[in-house]
Amino acid sequence: MTFSLLETLRLEAGELPALEAHLDRMEASARHFGWPLDRSALRTLAWQRAAEHPVGVWRLRLLCAPDGEIVAQDLPLVDEPVPLLAALAQTPVLSTDSRLAHKTTDRAVYEAHRAAQPDLQEVLLWNERGELAEFATGNLVLRLEGELLTPPLTAGVLPGVARAAALASGRIVEATLLRPLLAQAEEVWHLNSLRGWRPVVLG
Repeated sequence: MTFSLLETLRLEAGELPALEAHLDRMEASARHFGWPLDRSALRTLAWQRAAEHPVGVWRLRLLCAPDGEIVAQDLPLVDEPVPLLAALAQTPVLSTDSRLAHKTTDRAVYEAHRAAQPDLQEVLLWNERGELAEFATGNLVLRLEGELLTPPLTAGVLPGVARAAALASGRIVEATLLRPLLAQAEEVWHLNSLRGWRPVVLG
């Protein structure tokens, strides 16, 4: 199928605090797929949209097609109820599936797992080795024995922007998390740069 690279940013009061980190990720994906990407043009487009929204909180989507065409889309960011209700996926993902490592419009893997449990807000993916990976729309953080832990990228995890910032600050650390550890977690968190840290209740 034809797909585009995708970044979803939080646009708040005309500001895009995580823009460069999102551009870094999209640029890395463009290199991986061998696609052209004009970072300067994408940055300009993003700030043009930001200038149109000096008030409120918005979801800004930046897309890059295989030929390098770039598009920006924006929508008001609607609050979602928390804590999020989630459950483990019914079947594993393959940790080497490149669709898990790059954010694109090809959401088939995530959508299939969410469709299998439609009454839930989220689904927690795990891989062929029994390791916890990530949620369909965000990274996983568990508090175990007081420490905040997140699975490594090798588990089949998107390199989330908020995840990277939390790792860099030392707030969280990487650890291989096997499925049984989920029952021992003191806290479960859903993390992405659009909505930040959100608590999760596993159903």
